[in-house]
Amino acid sequence: MGVKLVLAGWYGGESLFSAPEAPRPWLRRVEGWVREAAEELLESSRTVEGPQGPILFLRLHPAAEEVAVVAAGQGRVVVLGNTSMVGPGYHRYLCDLLHALGDALQVDWADPALTVAGVGDPTGYFHTGDPSGIAPSMLAWLKEMAGRVLDFRKQGHSGATLSMRVGHGFQYPGALLTPLGPRDESWLRAVHEEPRRGQDIFPWWEPGLGAATKLGRALSRIWTEMVWRPPLLEEERHLFRDVARLLETAWREQPELAYPWREWQQVLGYLGVGGTLAEEVSRRAVEAPSGPLLGYRRGEVQVTLPEGWEIRIPGSLAETQLADGTWVARDHRRSVRFVPLQDVRGIAPGPDEEMPYEFQYQGERVSGRATLHVEPGECRLTALCESGTHRALCVVSFDDPEEQDWALGTWRSLDHAAAA
Repeated sequence: MGVKLVLAGWYGGESLFSAPEAPRPWLRRVEGWVREAAEELLESSRTVEGPQGPILFLRLHPAAEEVAVVAAGQGRVVVLGNTSMVGPGYHRYLCDLLHALGDALQVDWADPALTVAGVGDPTGYFHTGDPSGIAPSMLAWLKEMAGRVLDFRKQGHSGATLSMRVGHGFQYPGALLTPLGPRDESWLRAVHEEPRRGQDIFPWWEPGLGAATKLGRALSRIWTEMVWRPPLLEEERHLFRDVARLLETAWREQPELAYPWREWQQVLGYLGVGGTLAEEVSRRAVEAPSGPLLGYRRGEVQVTLPEGWEIRIPGSLAETQLADGTWVARDHRRSVRFVPLQDVRGIAPGPDEEMPYEFQYQGERVSGRATLHVEPGECRLTALCESGTHRALCVVSFDDPEEQDWALGTWRSLDHAAAA
C-alpha cells in the first residue's frame, strides 16, 4: 500500500575474481556515505540483524518511515522505502540519493523487467528519470486512503491516522491525524472526490530543498515532535534549534509562505533568543489568527512501551529508553519510570504487609497494586502491574501533592496490547 521503492542490486561489481565485501563493513561504508551526502537531512541511522542479513535503517525526514538497506550476502543488496507520506519531492530526492550511492559504491541496480513483480519504482522515476508519474501515484494513494477512512468512520470508529510514526498515539480532535495536523470529515470527502485538494498534507511536494521543503520539515517537527516547555535534554535543545533554523532560512528565502508565527515565537522564547528576528516574529505572532496552537504533544500521548505495554502520559514529558530496558519520561517536576520484569518477588510488599497507602486496580487487561508516599516536594507512587504472564514496575514521581490523582491516573492508564 502506498508508493514504495523496492530496489535490488549487487555491489562490488567491478571485481570479477574476488569475493564482494562482507555485508556489515559494506553497510558501514553506506552509512558513512549517506551521512556525508545527506548532511542534516539524515535524521537517524541504525543497523540490526535481519533474517536475510544485516539491515541499515535510515530516516531522512521527520514524517518518513525508515529506508531499509539490506545486505543479503554474496554482494546482494535490497533497498526498501515508502515515500507516500512525505511527497513527490521526497521521492525524487531518495531516488537521486540512491543513484548517487550506486555510483559511489559500485552498486549495479537490477532492471525491473528482469526481476519479480513488485520490485522497482512504481512511479518509473528511478528507472527512467521521468518524474511525471510521481504526483499522480501519490494522489491516487491519497484518494484511496480518504475513502478507507470515510468507510472506517461510517462503521462508527474514530482515531484514524495517516502517515504517522508508530509508537505514539495522540489524543487530539479530528477525523484524521496527519504529520501536518488534523483534518476533518469535510476534507476527507473533498479529497476523495478530488485528491489534489489534499496536497496540503505532503510536507515535501516540490523537488529540491527550497523554502517550502524547509517549512514542511519544520511543521512536521512542530506537529509531532516538539514538547512545549523549555528544553530539558540536550537533544530537545537541538530539536528546538533545528526548528528555529528551518523557519528562519525558509522565511528569508520566501517570506510570503504561511509561517506558524505563534509557535515560532514560543520556540524562540524557550531558546532565549532575542534580537531583530525575535521582534519580527513576535509582531507577526500578535497579528496571526487566533485558534488552537499547533502541536499534538500539547495534549496527552499514548506511548508504546517495551514488551507490548502501553501508557498515557502528558505530551510535554521527555522520553528516554535506557539500555537495561527501562523507559523514563520526565519534565522539571514529574517523572514516570517503567520497568518490564521477569521476576517480581521482592519488588513490592506482600499482601499481608502493612503499607501507609494501598491502592488496588483491576482493568480489562491489566491489574495492579500500588503504594503511595506523599510529602511536599517528594511524592512517589510505586506500582506492580500484571497482564497474564507479563509483569512490570511503574514508578510515578511528582513534586506537588495536589497531583496525586494525576499519578494514580497515569498508573491506571497502563495497558498491554498482547492481552488485547
